[in-house]
Amino acid sequence: MRSGILYPQGKRKHGEVDIASIVKELKRIAWRLRWIGGIMMGIAFFGLGLIYEPLVSVEINYRLHPPVIESVSKFTEANQDLPNWAVPNPSYSLYIPKIAAKAQVIPGVDAGNPEAYLAALKIGVAEAAGLAHPGQLGTTYMFAHSTDSPINFARYNAIFYLLDKVAVGDPIEVVYHKKLYKYQTVSTEVIGPDNLKYLIPQHDEEKLILQTCYPPGTTWNRLVIVAKRASNTNP
Repeated sequence: MRSGILYPQGKRKHGEVDIASIVKELKRIAWRLRWIGGIMMGIAFFGLGLIYEPLVSVEINYRLHPPVIESVSKFTEANQDLPNWAVPNPSYSLYIPKIAAKAQVIPGVDAGNPEAYLAALKIGVAEAAGLAHPGQLGTTYMFAHSTDSPINFARYNAIFYLLDKVAVGDPIEVVYHKKLYKYQTVSTEVIGPDNLKYLIPQHDEEKLILQTCYPPGTTWNRLVIVAKRASNTNP
């Protein structure tokens, strides 16, 4: 080998191989691949940030500025018919003081029709069709779950991002046809995506069910909050 030139059997021949040039070219290719790989990783992280930014922002804001909620005893006292929060829609709205979540409720949404519930979830919380409404014996079922694309996993659950913070005893308020209904959380449960037990009609007691995908930003399981009318509230 002389000056980076390889001669088979020690003699110059047609088709000689310039090792030095090949090494330089391989280095240039490796540098370009690293550069392209860095760009692709940057795009991937940007995409993840775009998808999950609302979830992270809400979580950080909750930890830095946790909502101040009244005790359940005060919650069930005076001014039963007057909400002390800005009602998005006087016809039907939901408020969860523990996580400072409020939204209008879209009634009569087919929970088995993605086109219908995705349209509803763009503007508020969906109420499952075929069940009860606030003030009636039976189950009022509100949900914010399932999407048409992984890109929307987080964004279609925005209202219920922090629903896992809600605990037994926490109040929930609903305005339905301009009337205020107050509930108290009695249980929380994580169930599989195919478990429909809370959608089975019942007429024994008034229940409010809130449901979202869990963990936030996925569709792996469902988080269910069960609430009942708070004591001392108007019928």
